Amino acid sequence: MVPRFPPVGFIPRSLLRLLNENLCRIPRLLAAGSFIIFKFPLKFTFVIFGLFFVAGCGQFSVDVEKCLENGSCVASLDVIKISNEIPLDPNAPLWHSPGGPNKITLELEPQMITNPKWPDPSIKEVTLSAVQNKSELAILLEWEDSGKDDSYGHSERFTDQAAVMFPLELQEEAPLITMGNEGRTVNIWQWKAAWQNDLEPEKMNQFRERRNTAPLSSGESGLRSDWQSPVEDLNAEGFSTLTIQEEQNVQGKGVWRNNRWRVIFRRSLRDSDTADAQFDGSTQMAIAVWDGANKERNGQKGMAGWILLRFP
Repeated sequence: MVPRFPPVGFIPRSLLRLLNENLCRIPRLLAAGSFIIFKFPLKFTFVIFGLFFVAGCGQFSVDVEKCLENGSCVASLDVIKISNEIPLDPNAPLWHSPGGPNKITLELEPQMITNPKWPDPSIKEVTLSAVQNKSELAILLEWEDSGKDDSYGHSERFTDQAAVMFPLELQEEAPLITMGNEGRTVNIWQWKAAWQNDLEPEKMNQFRERRNTAPLSSGESGLRSDWQSPVEDLNAEGFSTLTIQEEQNVQGKGVWRNNRWRVIFRRSLRDSDTADAQFDGSTQMAIAVWDGANKERNGQKGMAGWILLRFP
């Protein structure tokens, strides 16, 4: 009887990646061993290497840079690598020194795909930069904003916000910008100024005591009392499918100064959470910004299309 195996679609992508990374070491070991131990001619070592490569090595790799060719990415940014710790401070010298990270400025487009459409977002552009070290990735967003909207009103919930979005599974063409689509899950990191305000040291103890003893009022931000970060880790497969992850592991901080927001997102390059994007190399990323003063929330926002983050 011929053994039956599950189709590739039923095998977790993380397992495929693990198999690919480790099995592809076999041809190099065999080639080296055949030459050293058996004294095979050099041409046979290349034959062995070629057979294993054709048999499967590299078949799960994805050339994400093709998103620039197929038009699903609108720009690219080179991530720089540093050896030091990445500070959780958007005003740290790292971000603004002459030898610091590359910066690109992106136009924010109106959200005209789904209702309620938003033809005129008040934030028109955002500046992006990114760094990594051996264990972490950090993204910095900067934009002009004449007002600091970091608390919710008592009748409506409007606050300054920003988010970055990554495909959970990389393909040459990025998912739909509409928070992914069916079968193309995205991982979203969303920062809110109201949560940043709640996490200020002078307010944190009072906030947690209030949240643990009373229900959420209409003027409160919704930040859970056990959270340590103003960034929420989310998943989606399209509009109206947003889900909050059980494990919250994205750090962040926003600073408003001189009519300008600087917001940093930071997370480990790789983790064990299957709901998280894993940064094994270059990836695609999208950006959204909300202006609380302009009563923007949910789909009412400015968006920058998919960007290629090119890792060193």
